[in-house]
Amino acid sequence: MDRQPEFVRLLSRHSSHIYGFILMLSVTHSDADDVFQDTSVVLWEKFDSYEPGTSFRAWACKIAYYEVLELRRKNNLMKYLSNSTLTLLAQDALTLMQQEDERKDSLADCLGKLASQDRQLIEQKYFVRLSTEEIATRSSKSTYSIYRALTRVHNNLLNCVKRNLRTSEGGAR
Repeated sequence: MDRQPEFVRLLSRHSSHIYGFILMLSVTHSDADDVFQDTSVVLWEKFDSYEPGTSFRAWACKIAYYEVLELRRKNNLMKYLSNSTLTLLAQDALTLMQQEDERKDSLADCLGKLASQDRQLIEQKYFVRLSTEEIATRSSKSTYSIYRALTRVHNNLLNCVKRNLRTSEGGAR
């Protein structure tokens, strides 16, 4: 089966995160560009070893890490950081990416639990990008009542996300 479309879709979706990870471990943008290109080639060459359903971004960043090490080995000018420091930076970056994914998943879950009226308000504000005044005009409500409703929904979402993250931390231990 041809997996090229799947690869292109995954690389396109995660390329900015992979590049950001590489950039954090690189000295210059030029080095990061070179490593990203090399990483993209290696990702394609090793794509058969990627297990669908697992984190493509984590898999790709691990490969990118080794490509950064390879460039450091070839280019002594990149040795501003020790390999152990670079490893710690890479581990921290991967942890932060995983936490970001968890927060996004939690927010998506919480958005799905909103009452339809609250979800519609959030969609108008953040997806359609209507101003609060436009939402008020369209719904025949005061701007103040829309601000209050948005504050209430934001607080509900924040509390829901915090609850979900606490629950997932408790289950992961």
